[in-house]
Amino acid sequence: MVEAAGHAVFGYYTAALVATACIAVTSSIQFLIIGLRQQRDRLYLSYAMLCLCIAGLSFFNALFGLSSDQGRAVQMLRVMCTSAAVSFPFFFTFVGTYTRRALGAKTLLTITAIAVAFAAYNQFAPGTMFYSHISGMQSAELPWGEWITKINGVPSPVGWTFHLLTYLAFAWALLMTALQFRRGERLPATLLGLCLLTQFAALLWGDIVIDLMGMPYPYLDAFSFLPFVLLMGLSMASQLHQRTLQLERTTRHLREEAATREQAELSLRHLAYHDPLTGLPNRRSVMDMMAEMAAEARRHRGLCAAMVIDLDNFKTINDALGHHVGDRLLEAVADRLLGAIPAGSALGRLGGDEFVVVIGQLSVEETTAASHIEAVAQQIRMRLTAPVSVDSRVLAVGASVGVALFGGRDGEPNDVIRRADIALYRAKAAGRNAVRLFEPDMQVAADERLELERGLRAAVEHLDEEHSFQLHFQPQVRMNGQLMGAEALLRWRHPTLGDVSPEVFIPIAEETGLIHDLGAWVVRQTCEHIRTWDAQRVDFGEHLAVNVSPWQLSHPGFVDSMERLVREAGVQPGRITLELTESALLQGFESALQTMYALAGIGFRLALDDFGTGYSSLAYLSQLPLHELKIDRSFICGLRPEAPSPLASFIVDVGHRLGMTTIAEGVESESQRATLAALGCDGLQGYLICPPLRHDAFAQWLENHERTRQAAAQQTP
Repeated sequence: MVEAAGHAVFGYYTAALVATACIAVTSSIQFLIIGLRQQRDRLYLSYAMLCLCIAGLSFFNALFGLSSDQGRAVQMLRVMCTSAAVSFPFFFTFVGTYTRRALGAKTLLTITAIAVAFAAYNQFAPGTMFYSHISGMQSAELPWGEWITKINGVPSPVGWTFHLLTYLAFAWALLMTALQFRRGERLPATLLGLCLLTQFAALLWGDIVIDLMGMPYPYLDAFSFLPFVLLMGLSMASQLHQRTLQLERTTRHLREEAATREQAELSLRHLAYHDPLTGLPNRRSVMDMMAEMAAEARRHRGLCAAMVIDLDNFKTINDALGHHVGDRLLEAVADRLLGAIPAGSALGRLGGDEFVVVIGQLSVEETTAASHIEAVAQQIRMRLTAPVSVDSRVLAVGASVGVALFGGRDGEPNDVIRRADIALYRAKAAGRNAVRLFEPDMQVAADERLELERGLRAAVEHLDEEHSFQLHFQPQVRMNGQLMGAEALLRWRHPTLGDVSPEVFIPIAEETGLIHDLGAWVVRQTCEHIRTWDAQRVDFGEHLAVNVSPWQLSHPGFVDSMERLVREAGVQPGRITLELTESALLQGFESALQTMYALAGIGFRLALDDFGTGYSSLAYLSQLPLHELKIDRSFICGLRPEAPSPLASFIVDVGHRLGMTTIAEGVESESQRATLAALGCDGLQGYLICPPLRHDAFAQWLENHERTRQAAAQQTP
């Protein structure tokens, strides 16, 4: 566009400045909104303010070129200088944030103070901060014929300082860009570097070509910001898009995690109330259902029932075929139970091979309800006796069932399950594969057993402090009355129940594992009596016998423990006879045989007690390193001279043929003694000779017995 010379006109140059200002304002508004939405992100906000400063610089540069008088031109130049000064803090903030090397608060505060100082000086200086004084203005023609306004004046030192600081700012920005490029962020660094180099070239153009050389060309500072606005806007828009995509991916990932967490919570909730193997309700869930049924029974004054089912042969199958087969069997049993229980009832698994069936809405009459539930239990038991096919194997598994009725008043779930367990224990004790209904006397027996167990545990824990356990001794004599030895028999006095039979407390000690400590105490006490009687020269025979439980014999450390006890006591192992029962051999014959040979190798004498009452086998009897064979009292009680027992005679004959000493237990009459003598039995033990006595009474009996034997020997011619 060409206008008359001598005054400024609106042309291409001015239009380009206005367009640059409009683009910068648009970018400023856009990224100001984005920055506010992004929780006041410093990158976007600083860029928006920097674009606003560029818009002011471009727009007022256009007005400056169109000014018709000097005052208006100076006013437009002053606004341009203020825009340039104010842009400094935003420039440093943007570049630092963009290159991920943000400046500290103190540094930014210093830069802001310098920018404010320049802006303040620019407002009050007569020739703005660029000129010391202004000499006038003129119209300059651009190469393409467009006229713009220019000001003539003397450059100010403050202006040169501002230019120097501008060059330093661009040098710092280029350094940050180079570091960003080396860090791997090449595309963002390249875009920023191009913008900075373009602006740097524009600064050099204005200072060298126009100011120093005086060439009639326009300043390009405002135009150099256009690539900055466009490229940086594009770069940050791309970054924002990437962040949006990343945010969407993160949101999607969080939703997936939330769904997974929700599914996990549902699974955990299911696992918390269901058995993971069979999918049946677990103990906790069953307890909740029982509480609900008890509340319902309380409202309707009815009865409910809990049925505890325990598989009889599961442990054998599990041990023989493996846990995986056992698990499949439990699954099959659960399916069978689901098809066998009545409608409206609940089935759950208590754990292991125990299941529970809870049935509600029974008759109000207890007798009728008991009869009905017992019939249901029998049907379930019969269903479980049928063979089960598991992995091409046909397995037979029976079940014992304990049943307990409950209503609203006695419907505490734990108590109900406990009563059903008591009934189940009775069913197993009756031979298994049976149904038992809980009765009050069962609770009494269970309470007595619990009291015995607690008392026994307390007594074993204080063996060396209390004297509730005692050893009684019963002598063993030959047919001529000569002492063979004695058997040490354990006695226990409960603090409230009084004397408790060994037939009662020994099984409890075996089930609770207390038998090991108790057996060791018996051996220690036996050794102590041997040493005491040896010191007092009391003749009690050749040895003392102690009973050994099958649980003791199967313990891995039993042999070492026995050897250590006798060695510490200073007693020869051969002076102690260990009496074993046939049941000890049935729980793993090979292992028991190795243990017996180890004990015999140490020097202990071994005796087989109650021979003939179990699964006696001559095949295994001939393999055992036994010294004695004891005839059970059940074969002795009916002996008479005119009707000798063929079994007792057989046992005596077998013992002699195998080189064992035979001793008859429970001898109570002279006729029994005479019959045993005729059979060739070696020794006697029983009330005919002497009942079990405390150690002091036994020592007195030994003295009297020896005196009687000596007197009888003197009267014999």
